[in-house]
Amino acid sequence: MDSMDGKLSSNVKHGWASNMEVSPSFEETIAQHHKMLEKIAATFEADSKLQQDLLQEILLSVWQALERFKGECAVKTYVYRVAYNRALNHVAKQSRIALHTEFEDDYSCWQPDPEQHTKGQQQLHQLLFAIRQLPIMQRQLVTLSLDGLSYDDISVITGLSKNNVGVKLSRAKKALRDVLIHNFGEK
Repeated sequence: MDSMDGKLSSNVKHGWASNMEVSPSFEETIAQHHKMLEKIAATFEADSKLQQDLLQEILLSVWQALERFKGECAVKTYVYRVAYNRALNHVAKQSRIALHTEFEDDYSCWQPDPEQHTKGQQQLHQLLFAIRQLPIMQRQLVTLSLDGLSYDDISVITGLSKNNVGVKLSRAKKALRDVLIHNFGEK
């Protein structure tokens, strides 16, 4: 839990939230969670230009939503929920447009050896490709899990019960494994 989340949770728990500004500043929130928001955009959009558009939509949504933050959950959880809702709306809008584009391999990761770097790029490409083949709910559950969120946090973000998160996540992981095997062979 980041320091902002801790302060807000503590103040809400002790009943002080009504006497203080609960909403964190936009600048602090984005500084702490920008990488996470970039990953969400990359998970839901393959085209790099549309990814940037989606990221801008997400940032605008977070900015608008922060004034409604009541401190009932961690700031990170709240920001995730806002970002994923925006990403889901983006995917729905894009599916109506029926735009088909090629995946651009512009993701980078540092590897000391060029061969390892290429292999890492290929694995990342394959994973993102496979995640994008999943239905939206499974895609969301897998990416939240890969980001290290607890079942409780995933439950808050998705609106599913904690038990249902476990069941659906298990099915999503199996589906992801099947997509990877079908498209890229035995791993």
